[in-house]
Amino acid sequence: MPFALAAVEVGRASEFLEVTANVEHPSPWLTAGRAYARGELGAAVELLSRLSVPDTAWARLRAARALVDENRRAEADAQLHRALAFYRSVGATRYIREGEALLAATA
Repeated sequence: MPFALAAVEVGRASEFLEVTANVEHPSPWLTAGRAYARGELGAAVELLSRLSVPDTAWARLRAARALVDENRRAEADAQLHRALAFYRSVGATRYIREGEALLAATA
């Protein structure tokens, strides 16, 4: 999953998808990473919710950003509140600030 997150962040999602396309028995992690790299953030959140709380929070934050861009504010808020709950519980101030800025954008 970290490779998928990094690939998307640096604009290399297509390369990640290409390299992982022929994996015969993908792990749940790879399945989630491929969904994330395809921009299927709802599916990525669902898959990650069974694997990793921190990665789920990351995907929720990214999903919220995409939903804000699509003017789907209620859905964005739902993702943001869940991501922020995790980030506040661990004191991840950078992500708290990012989430709160998005939350302000939905108001």
